[in-house]
Amino acid sequence: MILPFWNSELYVEISSWFPFGKDYHPVSLNRFYDGTLKRISESSLNLGSEFFFMASPLTGCVGNLSRENFFKYGPDNFFNLGFLMTFGYSEMLEKVIIASLSLLESSKGLFAGITSCSLWSRGILEGTTKVIAIAGDDPFYDCREYLKGLAKLLEDAKDFMNTQDISYYAEKFGYDRFFMQWENDNPLDLRISEILSEFETDTTRNIIGGSSVEEFPPFLGTAVSAIAENSLA
Repeated sequence: MILPFWNSELYVEISSWFPFGKDYHPVSLNRFYDGTLKRISESSLNLGSEFFFMASPLTGCVGNLSRENFFKYGPDNFFNLGFLMTFGYSEMLEKVIIASLSLLESSKGLFAGITSCSLWSRGILEGTTKVIAIAGDDPFYDCREYLKGLAKLLEDAKDFMNTQDISYYAEKFGYDRFFMQWENDNPLDLRISEILSEFETDTTRNIIGGSSVEEFPPFLGTAVSAIAENSLA
């Protein structure tokens, strides 16, 4: 089983001081959000991926790409409808995400797929990369149990595969981050798949099957900053 490709690209606005070059806090930054997210960030890095960001009613927008919000953690500062979580693509992480959707009871109502994510800073496109996205169809989805289960699966996968402790060295010496779209794929295979998916006749569809690209699942997601702050009289 593999994850489907989704036909909708994600757009993320990042802060002007986001470290595109060397990042000295790709894991420990997440401890300001939640201990579970720190575990997820650490384990995903060890599986050749990276925890990019998550939006939910409980947390607001948090993660490595939303580090400007670490001091605003919690629903008091942001109100988000819907659950969305993204990781940099890796084959090992893809297998774990598939397992989480089939094994964890808390994953009911969640969907996962592969798409591209573009990063923007002050109206300038900074990069595009391939991501695994997890989305929920419940605007008030409580993600706490799923995150705990996902963290355990990621840690078990790291131990089973005996991967190197990349996260330790990334924290100690810095993590060189750069973004390339579809860097894990063969461009020729992608082009062939694109040409085949453009056939529209019933005859060709019967021979090669339907398109490998699927519609983005039903998702209601918004992020609204707090419009007022407490003030002293």
